[in-house]
Amino acid sequence: MCCGNTRNVMRNSLATSELQIDCKKYRTMKATLTIASILILGTSLFGQSPLKKQAVDLNVVYGDKHIFTIETPEGWFNDKASGQTIGLVNFFYAKADSSVTEKSYIYAMGYDKDKLNSNLEEFIKGDLDTYRKKYPDYKYEIVKIELSGGVKNGKLYSFSNLKDRYKEEVLYAETESTIIVFSFSAQTETDYKKYQSVFDKFIQSFNYRGDNPKPFIDYMSKNKQMFK
Repeated sequence: MCCGNTRNVMRNSLATSELQIDCKKYRTMKATLTIASILILGTSLFGQSPLKKQAVDLNVVYGDKHIFTIETPEGWFNDKASGQTIGLVNFFYAKADSSVTEKSYIYAMGYDKDKLNSNLEEFIKGDLDTYRKKYPDYKYEIVKIELSGGVKNGKLYSFSNLKDRYKEEVLYAETESTIIVFSFSAQTETDYKKYQSVFDKFIQSFNYRGDNPKPFIDYMSKNKQMFK
């Protein structure tokens, strides 16, 4: 996930979450992800002022046991219709690549834990098995992630030697009830270098809202203009 000798992502603090990734040489890169515990009580968290100040295209991702927001990167488009055809609730690519047939893209998803995927290791194992079937000769490197707060565990995998794209990077994170996945797929080496920083900022915009989606969904329904 590193371009050149050094790559640094500045610290980004949001009302309810904090994430920091600092890179030096890729093989020695370490990342720190901190997500504060959320108590969705009262109305202060959902006041209009904090969200208006962000002045961004905010996307809401939720399931029975999780809810979080993520920002559309500047100059990018969330093609929800295309995402739904491959089982995703969001699918971001650069507007400049609109006419490109095979696009580089990023997405974020949450998966509520179940009997088959009760922890991060089991989820990753299932993902790796799927990768092996599609890319028999794939290779990967693992970046160590230090976590605290609402996230118990996490790993970043960088996949290469893929037959239909240059590289794919996936950050897996785990809360008490959910697996959260951030993914960046680069079709070419040029795209990989060009969009690395976009992926980092995308992850930085992540704001975990808690294990109970109802309060925020109720707020969304009352403020539909803010969540188109």
